[in-house]
Amino acid sequence: MGRMDHDPSSRVSFGCPDDLLETLDEIADREDMNRSEKLRELVQKEVEAKGDLDAPQPVLPDDERLAEAYRILHERASAPHKDKRRVKLEMAKNKLYDNTTPKSAVPDEIIKPLESEGYVSVWAGNQHVWVIVPPMRYTDGEDTVEPGEKAVA
Repeated sequence: MGRMDHDPSSRVSFGCPDDLLETLDEIADREDMNRSEKLRELVQKEVEAKGDLDAPQPVLPDDERLAEAYRILHERASAPHKDKRRVKLEMAKNKLYDNTTPKSAVPDEIIKPLESEGYVSVWAGNQHVWVIVPPMRYTDGEDTVEPGEKAVA
């Protein structure tokens, strides 16, 4: 039986695919945790990352895979060149490929969808192809706001 070193005030039950739970259990085992401890840790991280509900939230693609790719590109984009933050396409491919998206598929499966939704644009320079990453936009739930602004009721 797992350790009970917490004081749960609520219990949560939800359905989850078996293969996902098996992988979660393996990750928890590697970290010397049980499933419940790992789930509490993941919930804590999510709440810490997104818990300020009054703070403006970034405007991201609905698709979680594209949202994460946009976050990565936004972090990797270098200082502005002619007022445009950018990252070399080759670097973008290196940062965005994974087991489900081979490096060769990144332009078609990630960059083009982000471009079609207006999150990035692609520009061919003299020596490199660049992914232009505009500044992150934020919303208070209704309007686009500056990152430091609070929602106005």
